[in-house]
Amino acid sequence: MNEQRMLTVEQARAIDREAEQRLGMPTALLMENAARSVAEVARSLGKRFVLLCGAGNNGGDGLACARHLGFARCAIHLLGEPDPERCPDAALQLRILRAAGATIRLGVPPDAAEHSGAVWIDAMFGTGLARALRGDAKAWVETFNYATGHKIAVDIPSGLHGDTGEVLGVACKADVTVTFVAPKRGMATDQGAGHCGRIEVAGLGLP
Repeated sequence: MNEQRMLTVEQARAIDREAEQRLGMPTALLMENAARSVAEVARSLGKRFVLLCGAGNNGGDGLACARHLGFARCAIHLLGEPDPERCPDAALQLRILRAAGATIRLGVPPDAAEHSGAVWIDAMFGTGLARALRGDAKAWVETFNYATGHKIAVDIPSGLHGDTGEVLGVACKADVTVTFVAPKRGMATDQGAGHCGRIEVAGLGLP
């Protein structure tokens, strides 16, 4: 990858801010476009899906993705409830799924053997992660890595530092990473490249 075409974590945040503040694009629209892009890749890999979603906006992308895939085909596992104050778009996606009757398994990790051969989607932690994963979060990443079937990471594999590519305790190993706007710098390191797999760039509809 060409380093000049990569983004730091702060540059990616600045693009989101500019889209919202200067262009007037609702952040929920950006999340919807991100989810649609992930769903397109996921459908090319299989017909059954396991989504591991965190409590932040990366998790919101995953929750919205389940709607695009058809939640009857999805096992949706939520590591924690999104805070409506801190992550209103993710909280909105959860409300929509619940209103539609989707089954959300809150705090319950998936059984890897039960979903053998499904497409696994990592939407737990995004580029803002800067701490080592421990406890339940670490266990969920390990379950993702142990599972059989195609594996997709949303924006960046959970546990991978967006700027340095450092593995923060443990990180998801994906076959495909659907990243947004441009690859992140951490994806180009030895550790980053080994965890991202093939990188697909989604433009989010930005002009």
